[in-house]
Amino acid sequence: MTRLLTLKMAVALATAAPLSAPAFSAQVGTASAVNPAATVNLRTITIGSSIAHMERIRTTASGSVQVLFIDKTSMTVGPNSEVTIDEYVFDPKAGTGSLAATVGKGAMRFVGGLISHNGNAEIKTRTATLGIRGGVAIVNGPSVYAGYGSTSVTSGGVTVTLGANEYTQTGSGVPTPPGPPPPGFVTSMLQLFQSAGGQTGGVAPGTASRGNVAAAERRATGSAASVAGPLTPTPAPVPANVQTATTNTNLNQTIQTSAQTTAAAQTVVEQRPTIDPRPSVTLGGFVGGFYHRDVIEVDNQAIFGTSQVVLDAAGNRVQANFTSFGNTKDTFQFGSTDPMDPTASIYADYNNFSAQAKRGATFNTIPYDGELINVSPDATRQLATNLGKPDLTVCRCDYTRWGFWSVHATSTNESIFGLWVAGRPAQASDVPVTGTATYIGQVVANVGSSRANDVRVVAGNFSNEVNFGTRTGAVAVTGLDNTNYSGTVALQGNTSNFSGALAGNAGNRQMGLIGSFYRSPTSPVGEMGGTVAIQGTNYVGGGVFTAAARR
Repeated sequence: MTRLLTLKMAVALATAAPLSAPAFSAQVGTASAVNPAATVNLRTITIGSSIAHMERIRTTASGSVQVLFIDKTSMTVGPNSEVTIDEYVFDPKAGTGSLAATVGKGAMRFVGGLISHNGNAEIKTRTATLGIRGGVAIVNGPSVYAGYGSTSVTSGGVTVTLGANEYTQTGSGVPTPPGPPPPGFVTSMLQLFQSAGGQTGGVAPGTASRGNVAAAERRATGSAASVAGPLTPTPAPVPANVQTATTNTNLNQTIQTSAQTTAAAQTVVEQRPTIDPRPSVTLGGFVGGFYHRDVIEVDNQAIFGTSQVVLDAAGNRVQANFTSFGNTKDTFQFGSTDPMDPTASIYADYNNFSAQAKRGATFNTIPYDGELINVSPDATRQLATNLGKPDLTVCRCDYTRWGFWSVHATSTNESIFGLWVAGRPAQASDVPVTGTATYIGQVVANVGSSRANDVRVVAGNFSNEVNFGTRTGAVAVTGLDNTNYSGTVALQGNTSNFSGALAGNAGNRQMGLIGSFYRSPTSPVGEMGGTVAIQGTNYVGGGVFTAAARR
């Protein structure tokens, strides 16, 4: 058996929209989230417009654009910048290709997809050539910063290699030795790439009526609630802020890229509580997933367990500790809050963080490598669309977060394709003793057959109608890999936890569920999350759910 996909590769393949072979080089990517002042060859970019091969992206002093490529690479082009896509070729079946781009001026953030994992992503600036492998890099004039992964920088015949959170500068003709970025550099870059609502970049107001704008938003998002507003492009392998399916050809005909569009859209955005965008916080929760071993014969099993995720804003660090049960009990660590620990992690904000497996860690006494990412609400919507689930009831969670993780022990060919969920746990005393509430969200799981190499990502709708008086909940999971599940869960003793078993309507499938109530900004039990383990006839899987009380 060939080596299994890494986490980022698996997620990218799960979210990649299918394209016919002739489209590989003709359609480079899509503008996934834009500020109206950005142009491609003087054409205004709107949500869903194509960016052709060998074209130039230019932004004004008040413009910005995020470009999503079909291998899940993304580029965020800052204000007053110019980037040319020189070459892009990608074969989704093989997961290989090449990307070359030139930053003529200004700033750009690059988040690597499948192509960069093979070291085939090259970025040129006026003073240097960058080779990016499986990571995030920021370019601003002669300054180059590597968020994580590996970035080689060549200038004046000298090459240096940047690791996670390292910086170099090429203004003198050769790269300076790798080191920490200047104070405030990363923060200023994040602010630079943030596009404030209402910016127009000098574009004249459009003529679309407010009604037409709202109608177009409903067609694009499937909801009367707009997803327009402030844009913060994200450094995650599964890109955030991808707001629409790119096949909607009517969108550009109705929504004008202008101040009128932004203002009209913002009038229908629900007022949400103010959330600290980058808190230092410890989250607790669960893990679920898919254990795979391919030695003499394939052995696949569901795994479940507990999670703790620590976000350290002051140190720009992430640490996650997971304990899994199932085939065996194992503990895993990703990142570290210890400033002396070299394990890589990055904490951009509450929607964007990731970490590598702790250096020197073992899995079943065998060294392993691996990684963890979070998936923001906007990225969850894009994942749902690309999995063929555009109507997925994505959790409207403010505090609870979820994502993917994976570990791989090369010498034994053992892997875990996992998911995690973590929130701000409620106390037992927080749980009401009377009343009812309905929680709505989603389940995401890795599933496959018990004895074959066919692990895949699936998603389904989740609801839990909780009766606090009887301490029970009626749970329904619908459309999860063409199966519907239903059953009852019960609150466990003097805790905020609940558990139960659900029966599926296909393949003799059963789902075990363990969850907990979490805090929201407005309620000590406003959100929930947990783990699911699935078994059926030659079928196994595991994942997590997140849900929020219906507002």
